[in-house]
Amino acid sequence: MRRIPLTLGLLIIIAGAYLANQGTQNLAPIAEMTGQMSEGVVVTPVISSTLLSVPAANYTYLTVNLEGNVRTIGVIQVEGGSQIGFYIMNEGNFTQWRYGTPSTVALAKLEVSGYNFTFTPDYSGLYYFIFNNEGAEHTNVLFTLNSVTYTTTPSLIIQHADFGLVIIGLLLTVIGIKTGSKRKSWKEQEVPASAERKSMVKCKFCGEELAVGEHFCPKCERSQA
Repeated sequence: MRRIPLTLGLLIIIAGAYLANQGTQNLAPIAEMTGQMSEGVVVTPVISSTLLSVPAANYTYLTVNLEGNVRTIGVIQVEGGSQIGFYIMNEGNFTQWRYGTPSTVALAKLEVSGYNFTFTPDYSGLYYFIFNNEGAEHTNVLFTLNSVTYTTTPSLIIQHADFGLVIIGLLLTVIGIKTGSKRKSWKEQEVPASAERKSMVKCKFCGEELAVGEHFCPKCERSQA
């Protein structure tokens, strides 16, 4: 029985050391199967709040390199309740639109004064965020753009599985060692008692057992000399 906890303890310690060296990310499939993964959202600023001045009967724009299939969220606030047109285009379509030729628009809003939008580009590249003012006076626009990514993170149990396995392995090893030492001490206690019984002699007259070196029988009180 001593070997079982000792063997298990050593194997678990080895497994914990392996995870500490290789990383607990190897447990990701197990974490997914057991529901030990938590989802999170990471919001990263792409364009911090920027104030733009859009001339009358004209436009201005911002360019941003975006990653394909990464969701972005933006906010537009136009000063004084004025309205402007808002468009998102890639570089080629912007060039066509700029010279008045037909072009494809990834996102278009003809008149906005306050606008929250979501845009997910199909591919990575340079994108143009255009603010078109068809009014007779210039207007100010406050613009913000953030990217949103979704992450999955293993639970703390999985993240610290290496440490937990080492602790469990050490406990099992200690239990195995203590179990072995107890058995050994029990046997050691039995041996002297057995030896003492074998060293007993009997009374010459009544047959009573006498201790080694005892000269008078405790039963019949006769001398053994």
